[in-house]
Amino acid sequence: MIYRYEAYTVDKKIVRGKIDADSESMAEGALYQAGYHRILSLRETRPRPGLESLMPFFFGVKVQDVIDFSRQLASLIESGVNILSAVRLLEEQASKPALKKVITGLVQELRGGSLLSQAFSKYPDVFSYTYCQVMKASEQAGNAEVGLRQVAGYMEQQAQMIKRVRRAMAYPSMVLLMGIGVCALLITVLLPSLSGLFTSFDAELPWMTRLLMAASSFLINYKWYLLGGAFTLIILIVGYARLPVGRLTMHMLLLKMPLIGSINIERNMGHFSRTTSVLLKVGLQLPQIINIVIGTIGNEIIRRALRDVREKVVQGQSLSQSMTAIGPFPRLLVEMVGVGEKTGNLDSSLATVADFYEQRVNQRIDTLTSMIEPIMTVGMGLVVAFIALSVITPLYSILGAIQ
Repeated sequence: MIYRYEAYTVDKKIVRGKIDADSESMAEGALYQAGYHRILSLRETRPRPGLESLMPFFFGVKVQDVIDFSRQLASLIESGVNILSAVRLLEEQASKPALKKVITGLVQELRGGSLLSQAFSKYPDVFSYTYCQVMKASEQAGNAEVGLRQVAGYMEQQAQMIKRVRRAMAYPSMVLLMGIGVCALLITVLLPSLSGLFTSFDAELPWMTRLLMAASSFLINYKWYLLGGAFTLIILIVGYARLPVGRLTMHMLLLKMPLIGSINIERNMGHFSRTTSVLLKVGLQLPQIINIVIGTIGNEIIRRALRDVREKVVQGQSLSQSMTAIGPFPRLLVEMVGVGEKTGNLDSSLATVADFYEQRVNQRIDTLTSMIEPIMTVGMGLVVAFIALSVITPLYSILGAIQ
C-alpha cells in the first residue's frame, strides 16, 4: 500500500512524499528509521484505477501471458539461474505494460525476502489460489521449476477448453442476434409504414397480417412497459440467484437440464480430476487438495458434495469410498479413483480420467453446436418468411382491388 506523509527532518524542515508499506505501523517505522522522528500526517492513498483494472479483457494480464511467463521462469531456473535474477530478466524482456508492472512487483517482493509463492499471492487477479498453492508445495519440495511447468500445463488445458466453448457458441450467437435484429427492423419500421396503406384501401387482410400488425402495435405502444418489465424480471432473477436458496436452485437446474446438465457435470468432474492430479504431483495432502478444489468449483451442489467428501477423508475413509456414498460423482470417476488408490498411482489415474472427461465435454459441445446451428437457422428463416408473407400477401390483394 502507498502512504502519503508529511514529516519534520532533523533540521526541522517539512518534507512530503510517498512510501510503500504493508501497514500504517510499518510505514511509521520505516519513516522513523529514515530519520523522520516527528510525523505530521500519514494517510493511505488509493491509486486511480488504470485501464487494466477498468478493462482487464483488453489491457489486463491475459492467461496466455501467465502461461508463457511460468514456462520461461521454469526454463531459467532449470538452467541454474537463481529465482530473483530469473524474474528480473523476465522483467526486462516483458513488452506488455500490465505484465511488466506485475513482474516489477514480484521483483520488489523477492528483494524484500518473500518466497516466490508469497510474491505470487500478492496478485490474486493474475495468479490464482490454485497457482499459489502449487508453487508453495513445489518450493517446500525444492523443485519450483516442476511446479511452474505443472501449473502452466494445467492453465493451458483450462484455457483451451474455454476457447473451444467460445468458438462453438460464436456462430449460433451471431445468427440469433442477426435474426432478432431483422425481425425487430421489419416489425417496428417496415410494417407500421405499410399498415396505413393496407387500411386506406380497405382490403381484407389475411390472418397472419392481422396477427403481425397487432403484435407490432402492441410492441410500439407498450415498448417502455415491456422494457421496464423485462428489466425488473432480470433484477428479480439476479437477486434470487444471489440468495443461498436461489443459487442452490439455479445450480441444481444446471445439473438437471438435458444435454447441458451432463456437460456441466462432466466439465466439473474433469476440472476436479485435473486439479487434484496436479496438486497430488507436487506433494499436497488429499484433505488440503479437496479444500483447494472446493474454492475453484463454480457449482454449489458439487461444492457441498466435495465438503462432505473432505470430512469423510479426514475421518479416515478413502477417497473412492467417500465419493461412492456422496453426491453427483459418476461411477467411472469413482472406479478410476479406486484403481489409483489400490495401485498407488492416484495422480496418474485422475489425469487419465481428466483427459477422458475433457474429450467428452468437447464432443458434447460439438454435438450441441451442430444441433443448435441448423435449428436456429431454420427457425429464423421461418420467422422471417412469416413476416415477409404477412407483408407481401396483402399487397397482391390491394393490386387486385385496384385492377
